[in-house]
Amino acid sequence: MEQKLAKAFQAIRYEINSDLSENIWQAIVLRDRHIARIKLWAFSIIGLVSFIGLIPVLKIMLSDLTQSGFYEYLSLIFSSGSIITYWKDFLLLIAESLPVISIISSLTLIFIFFLSIRYALKQIIKGQLMLSF
Repeated sequence: MEQKLAKAFQAIRYEINSDLSENIWQAIVLRDRHIARIKLWAFSIIGLVSFIGLIPVLKIMLSDLTQSGFYEYLSLIFSSGSIITYWKDFLLLIAESLPVISIISSLTLIFIFFLSIRYALKQIIKGQLMLSF
């Protein structure tokens, strides 16, 4: 049995494929390009959705600011000089009139938008560098 196995291995001559390393490298590069393209599309879609979602959130924030009377309280700074004596109470009044949830949601969407732009540009640069190789 061992002699037959030894003869079988001797009969088979393993020839190294000269293009094997090049084929492996091309497969790795194609895979990296594919992943970079998927990430670029994902970050672009996330950025677009956050930008589109930012429009109604900003409208809601502006309506919340007008309903809370924030503008009226803020205009007291320029119209009355007696605000200086009660500045602590005035700052608390302005802080209470701020629509915090609307501000947080709009700032979150702005952050997501700029972060997705950053990562999308990083993928574009990475893709350009991969094309140069």
